[in-house]
Amino acid sequence: MPFYRYKALNTSGKEVSGVEEAPSIHVLKKKLLKQGFIPTEVHEITKTEKKTSSIKDFLNKGISFKKEVSDEEIALLLYEIGLLLSRGVHITKIFDILSKQTENKKLHDALLSIKTYIQEGKSVADALEKVSIFPEFLTEMVRAGEASGALDKIFLSASEFIEKQNDFKSKIINSLIYPSIVIIVGFLAMIVIMNVVVPTITKIYSQFGKELPTSTRIIVFMSNVSGYLIKGFPVLLLIAFVGKKRFLTKEKIDKLKLKIPFFSKVHLYSQYSTWSNTMSLLIKGGLTLDRTLEIANKTLSNTVLRKRFEEIVEDVKRGKSLSSLLKEKKLLPENAVQLVLVGEETAQLEEMFSLISEIYKKQTERLISIFLSYLEPVTLIILSTLIGFFVFATLLPIFNLSVK
Repeated sequence: MPFYRYKALNTSGKEVSGVEEAPSIHVLKKKLLKQGFIPTEVHEITKTEKKTSSIKDFLNKGISFKKEVSDEEIALLLYEIGLLLSRGVHITKIFDILSKQTENKKLHDALLSIKTYIQEGKSVADALEKVSIFPEFLTEMVRAGEASGALDKIFLSASEFIEKQNDFKSKIINSLIYPSIVIIVGFLAMIVIMNVVVPTITKIYSQFGKELPTSTRIIVFMSNVSGYLIKGFPVLLLIAFVGKKRFLTKEKIDKLKLKIPFFSKVHLYSQYSTWSNTMSLLIKGGLTLDRTLEIANKTLSNTVLRKRFEEIVEDVKRGKSLSSLLKEKKLLPENAVQLVLVGEETAQLEEMFSLISEIYKKQTERLISIFLSYLEPVTLIILSTLIGFFVFATLLPIFNLSVK
């Protein structure tokens, strides 16, 4: 069904606006009238309008591989909602204010839709769920918050959670940028030497009918192999793509992540940190332990690990202790299980999961720091040695000629 943007007058004579999905303008107008709104302007959001919006976004923001609504935007939005709620602003007015402030077209339409759904009588949680841009944990927390009357705290807590998660990811990505650039530049330099410099020098030297030194023959062989690989790159790419689809499933890749020495620890610790942080947030939001587990398990990106955690949900529903299940299934290290046990005994599960998350976050950062401290010098030494060998082996025949 098409989407329509509309403006209408409510019972107080104030103008309201929103985006609604409907079979036709006529059906939408009837629906608005039944709700007590007098439509003053209704038009379909056409493909041309969408294309124009996309072009504008491209010109304004450039090429971007980010989601249409970024985590930063969501975190800021939730903070603003929580702040306005704490100041006593009505919920529909909040979404109206924020929709006018945002420059993101998708977010703007979503906020107007949320406002419309709330005006129709839907709960805030249901309205957030219908626009499909917010994480599942938020809608569940808001649903619990509406029952307890602590919506402002829920939005502020969710904003802080998303911001911390995003900062953690950004820190890891930023720490890998420099070594990645060094490796890529070194790799490109070797390709240029092998496929441009080596063949040129070899042709010059072959005119003299002299036998090439062993080191130069090795480089020539590598140059030939590199040339074949570059020519057959599209075919290799296609084979890799097909092979990944058929043989390298996500589950197999995830299994591999749990077996690679050192990297398995980094991967596991980051998963533990994310899962524990989500558990802490959802328990703070007032969700039951079984529902908290169901949602937190979805934040585990490793499918193998997620399946193992999902196995304990039914046992928790039957009243079994979470700490005993975590220990029995070996889902968390012993020290983390002991903290969960303390949380259960002292009714401080939220604080304990927050502590576990912080511990494994720091452990992940420490391991990455250790890895980078070795990676950078080792990478530079290897690349310098290889490039130096290539240059030496390439220029050696010329020195031989000048000597003779």
